[in-house]
Amino acid sequence: MLYFFHGLESGPHGAKYHLIREHYPELKSPDFQGMNLQQRLDAAAAITAGQSQLTLVGSSFGGLLAARLYALYPERIDNLLLLAPAVHTEEGDKVTRMPAAGQVRVLQGYDDDVVPYDKVAAFCQRFALPLTGVQDGHRLSSDSSQQAIIRLLREIHITN
Repeated sequence: MLYFFHGLESGPHGAKYHLIREHYPELKSPDFQGMNLQQRLDAAAAITAGQSQLTLVGSSFGGLLAARLYALYPERIDNLLLLAPAVHTEEGDKVTRMPAAGQVRVLQGYDDDVVPYDKVAAFCQRFALPLTGVQDGHRLSSDSSQQAIIRLLREIHITN
């Protein structure tokens, strides 16, 4: 199962969702609008309860959510794709474990003015995770960023 977790100020069916859904029609995207992180964690835990072998794609605050959910329920999640993840916050410090490097991809814009590149790089270093940097901002909306999103997802997500 493949889930997309959207950012704090976006919705479940934005540009990244549509990009990924073109390649993966089975993509599910819960609506977390108006929820704080704890409410999102509770909702995501309920949505994924009883499931396993999940791949989560998290954008910005959704990336933080995906990382926190993995730390709480590693048995449910096989792979993570984190897109400009908001791990630069105190909540990011609460991520206590991540999957092995082969199961995680992180994409971060060098020119991100919301989530600093160096903070994401430090997070990746902490867990020995691969980081792909792109010449883009927080939205990761350039053609090269969009191509990277699909390429990185293909590297970790095996469809049945």
